[in-house]
Amino acid sequence: MAFIELRGVTKRHANGFEALRDISVGFVEGSMTFLTGHSGAGKSTFLRLLLRMEQATRGQVHVNGVNITQLPEARLPYYRRHIGAVFQDHHLLAGRSVFENVAIPLRVLGMPEKDLERRVRAALTRVGLLEKERLLPQHLSTGEQQRVGIARAVANRPLILLADEPTGNLDPELSRDILGLFEQFNQVGTTVIVASHDRELIEASGRRIIELSAGRIVHDSEDPRDESDAGDESGSAGIEVELERPDRPWDENERRVS
Repeated sequence: MAFIELRGVTKRHANGFEALRDISVGFVEGSMTFLTGHSGAGKSTFLRLLLRMEQATRGQVHVNGVNITQLPEARLPYYRRHIGAVFQDHHLLAGRSVFENVAIPLRVLGMPEKDLERRVRAALTRVGLLEKERLLPQHLSTGEQQRVGIARAVANRPLILLADEPTGNLDPELSRDILGLFEQFNQVGTTVIVASHDRELIEASGRRIIELSAGRIVHDSEDPRDESDAGDESGSAGIEVELERPDRPWDENERRVS
């Protein structure tokens, strides 16, 4: 069964433009996949649906057995805390140190300071920036700033890591370095989905590639979905049953979503 699955998903904006059209695709747990396609093909919308920053107009998005299109707003913070997101624009706070930028999501969660410091420094070590933890972002190179963004995304040890054009502003050598970081996180079990228009770079990786054009999938180098599971159309009641499982990651304090 796919860990992440989109079933007949269409996203239509208020102006009538369809950013995604009838998308059905699955991702196995612990996999690493690239989304590619021209500007406007639907890559960013795809990732935003997984983050539940946008809602599908039609269809369902399932993550670990839960139809997230039906998750109440109150449950979204529990869901998102287990997803790391990296953007082309790093969204770093200029007046905060590297350490504090990485610590932001952990402080929001109320993590004890001792645990927070350990998590932040572990993440900075993984991206090779521990010695620069006290610097402000403007004192870092563009590649280093992107690494801070990655450290912030993985500091809470997410199950899923999403990246939207993370190498778009980098030269080829730095791009390969950043890609190598995503591969490292994937090797320890994180499910990674990266949106990128750099075909040469992603084809060299040997990973699964899904190509979008005008909101549709026009090529998929691998489809891991188990079609025998595709008929499960469970609604909110199904979500409540699934959230009873002790390994449900986005509902640590409450057992039900409603």
